Amino acid sequence: MNKPADKIILGVDPGTRATGYAVLLGTKVLDLGCIRPPKDHLLSERYAIIHESILYLIDKFKPTEVAIETPFVHKNMQSALKLGGAFASIVLAAKRHSLPTYGYPPREVKQAVCGRGGAAKEAVAMAATRHVGLKMGNVPLDALDALAIALTHLRHPAPRTGAQHSKLM
Repeated sequence: MNKPADKIILGVDPGTRATGYAVLLGTKVLDLGCIRPPKDHLLSERYAIIHESILYLIDKFKPTEVAIETPFVHKNMQSALKLGGAFASIVLAAKRHSLPTYGYPPREVKQAVCGRGGAAKEAVAMAATRHVGLKMGNVPLDALDALAIALTHLRHPAPRTGAQHSKLM
């Protein structure tokens, strides 16, 4: 089994308007950013753009594992369904490369990075950037969410008995 410092983790925060991603080698950030499909494209076209972009990142950085934030359903079922499509696009890209893929609920990511499951998005971003020695600057919050997801996976790389996160494949 690879040590955490040997693993390249692709952390992904799915979204149909902005999908954040972060690539980590241990706690070193190799890349960080957002995939932003055009808003005027059909939803199916946005899913395809997300899928192809994740395939590109996998080909470029050769991650050993993928960590994805799992969709959270609050009140708007339509939004949850759209988010699920983005999530599936990412999982299928990882599956094409037979990468171990793990899902983390938002509350677990916030708990792992900030110590509170109810932490605000900005608090998660600040804690994640502090952990890797990065300045927030103009980095989009979706990319910093992906960084937090990758850091959560780095701290909890395999399913634990009773864990909330799960290995997706």
